[in-house]
Amino acid sequence: MDLGEQKTLSNRRNTKLPPIPKGFRIQKRPLPRQSLSHLSRDGVPDADGYMPGPRASHTVVINVTAKTPFMSLVKRVRKALENGPEKTKGLSLATRMAALQTVQRNDSNNARADGGSASSAGFLSDSLDDVVMVATGRAIQKAVEIGAFFTREKELLVVPRTRSLAVIDDIVLDDDTLSGGEADGEDQVRVRNISALEIGIRWRSS
Repeated sequence: MDLGEQKTLSNRRNTKLPPIPKGFRIQKRPLPRQSLSHLSRDGVPDADGYMPGPRASHTVVINVTAKTPFMSLVKRVRKALENGPEKTKGLSLATRMAALQTVQRNDSNNARADGGSASSAGFLSDSLDDVVMVATGRAIQKAVEIGAFFTREKELLVVPRTRSLAVIDDIVLDDDTLSGGEADGEDQVRVRNISALEIGIRWRSS
C-alpha cells in the first residue's frame, strides 16, 4: 500500500570507517533515544545534512525493532493517538483537530517572530506528529507495514521520511583473544551513520 510521497534526502558520500583491529569485535549499542524538544528549532544536522524536526511536547517516539509483534506496535500507536495532546484528551475528533490547527498557527507565528521564514513555519508544521516511528535495518519493512495499516484511516496523516542516525559501536576484545590471554589494547568506541526510516502519524487538521 502506498504511503504517499516520501520525503527523501540527498545522501552525501559516506566516510569510510577504519578497519577493526586484530583480536577485536564490534558490539552494537541500542538506537539512541530520540530527544523531545518542545518546538525548538535548535539542533544539529545529521550526516545527510538533514535537520531532524523538533517534537511537540506530546509527541510519542517509538523505536521499531524487527522482533516486535505487529499488533503490539499497532496498539502502542493507537494508544498514543487516542491520548493525543493532554489538553485535547477526551475531546471529540473535530474539537481535537481544531485545537491542533490553533497550535500550528501559533507555531507558525512564533517562527516568523523569531526571524523564521515561511519555510521555517513549514518545518515546524512537519514536527507536529502525534507519533513518530523510527526504524533501521530489517525493522524498516515492519515500520512501512504499520504506516500502511494506518493510511486506511481517513482521519490520519501518515508521512514517511528518510534520514540518517548516528549510532555508537563498542570495539571490544573478542572471546578467543580474552581466553588466550593475548589481550593487547583497550576497548574503543566508534560512531557510524546508518540509514533510517521515520514515519510520522498525526490527526489531519484540515
